[in-house]
Amino acid sequence: MTEMRRFTEPGLIAARELLIQLRRGEPADIDALLTNEHNTVLMSDGIDYEVCSFDDREHAGQYFFKLLGPLTGKYPDLAADAGLWTWLSLKWLDILAPSDVSTGARTIRATERYVLNPRSYTTYYRHYLSGPYRIYKAHQDDLNSARAVLATPVTSPGEVVEQIASNQEIISNRTLMGVVTGLYVDPATRQLKRGSGSSGGGSPRRLAEVLAQFDQTWDTSAMTPAEIIGLLPQEFDKFKA
Repeated sequence: MTEMRRFTEPGLIAARELLIQLRRGEPADIDALLTNEHNTVLMSDGIDYEVCSFDDREHAGQYFFKLLGPLTGKYPDLAADAGLWTWLSLKWLDILAPSDVSTGARTIRATERYVLNPRSYTTYYRHYLSGPYRIYKAHQDDLNSARAVLATPVTSPGEVVEQIASNQEIISNRTLMGVVTGLYVDPATRQLKRGSGSSGGGSPRRLAEVLAQFDQTWDTSAMTPAEIIGLLPQEFDKFKA
C-alpha cells in the first residue's frame, strides 16, 4: 500500500517554486516536497498504486478514475481538488517530464500542466492528469463519444483537446461530443484522423464556431450526431468519410 497526499496552500506555492527551479535547470528535491508534512496532508495510506506510464489520455483517465474511486465518499469533489492533482502531477513527474539521460535536465511545460487551478475555465482542462480524469468521469457511460479528446498522448493533448475541452457547451454534451468524435476519429484505429489538428477549414476551432451557430437555429440536443454532421458545411467533407 502507498500513501496518497495532497498539497496544502503553502504546498501549492512550494510546488510552483519547485517547477520554476526545474525549468531553470536547478536541482530540486521532489520527493522531499511530496512527503513534507508542513506542505502536504495525508488523504489515504491504504491505496495500492504505482507510478506508471499511460497509452493515451483515455488510459490515464481510466487509471485515476479507478484509483480515486475509494476516496470519493470522503472527498466528493476530487476533480476540483488542486492540492491532490498538483501532488499527483509531481508524483508522476518522471513520466510527465522525464529527465534527459545525458544531462539530467527536465523539459517543464506551462505551469497549468502540473498545477491545477480548477477555477480557471481557460486553463483547468490543460492539466495533464486531471483533464483526462474529468472527461473520463463525465463520459464513463459512453466513452466512444468522447474518444476524440482522449485519443492523444497525455503530454501531447493536441488541437482537438485544446479547442473542444475548453468549450463547456461541447465537452459536457454527449451528442456534440459524438459529432467531434465522428468527424475526427478513425473508427478502425480509434486514433485521430490526419489533419484533425489543423487550424484551417474543417478544423476543431471551426467546428466549435459552427456548432455555436447551429445552436441558434436548431435544437441540437434533439438530433443525432449523424444528423448534425450531415448539416456541416463543405469544409468538413474531408473528415466525413
